[in-house]
Amino acid sequence: MKKVFSLFTVLTILFALLSPETKAATVNTKKSRVTYTLKDAKGVSYKVYVIGTGEKKARGDINSKYEWAWPYAGIDKGDSIYNADYKIYLQKVGAKTISYTGYQLKDYVYNFTQKMIYEINSKYKGQPDLFGVAFASGSNHDGADLFIVKKGKLTRVKNDVYYNQGIKPKNIGKNKFRVSYYNYLQGKDQSKTFILDPSKGTFK
Repeated sequence: MKKVFSLFTVLTILFALLSPETKAATVNTKKSRVTYTLKDAKGVSYKVYVIGTGEKKARGDINSKYEWAWPYAGIDKGDSIYNADYKIYLQKVGAKTISYTGYQLKDYVYNFTQKMIYEINSKYKGQPDLFGVAFASGSNHDGADLFIVKKGKLTRVKNDVYYNQGIKPKNIGKNKFRVSYYNYLQGKDQSKTFILDPSKGTFK
């Protein structure tokens, strides 16, 4: 739970302190570790870039000199792992200006092999694509902060999502997403459905 709280706190505090209107006059998008094209609820396309500072690369290995690359929660032996301070930028497709969203992933461990930063494409008109930043919340569970593009800005969807490691939320209907997770109290897998409200940027 410490990792979960840490990521949420970093995202929340930094977003509050740093204006999402800050413009990046010169951003080297070629250094983006992850790049996706996201559509908002109106079908307008945006590029999202995740660019790191002081990035290091390693393989999941108990003998790695980097503790963050040791196999455990969210990391398997041999996985390609990156660690850096990442900033997230947004650019409307066709526009020349790139905006810093105000979101920063401080000392974030990105598992490239397991695609811990990902997108969920919309299948329905009027539903935006989702952009996810995942983190290990236990030995076999992941959690994720999910974002949508709303009114030209990257907006974090309120309420975190947790699921079995590597099994990302599945779009099962318009603005409906299902996740599976292990219920330790009952000793079995269960599922939960989240309903997205694009206008409010919330899950329920």
